[in-house]
Amino acid sequence: MTKLNLDKDRKLLVDTLRKLKSKDLANFIDDLLTEEEILDLAQRLKIAKLILEEKTYDEIAGKVGTSTSTVSKIGQIIKYGKGGLQKVIAKKTH
Repeated sequence: MTKLNLDKDRKLLVDTLRKLKSKDLANFIDDLLTEEEILDLAQRLKIAKLILEEKTYDEIAGKVGTSTSTVSKIGQIIKYGKGGLQKVIAKKTH
């Protein structure tokens, strides 16, 4: 059995995403992830956006339809993570 290597696997994922043109991204996501995984990731992004907009955890949980525990987990990522969510959410889309 092959030993898991997070750094190597993260690099594979990041390198693959870098190759995608924006028009191909939706199809790639649909092929790679299940509907449930897509919904889970989208929910995390919604929660992060609302936290950065300084909404309360109760407001966010009600709006997104999740528990305050889930909101708190994303809050911890924002507070102690590497800043990736903040950078992406702060970028304006064209």
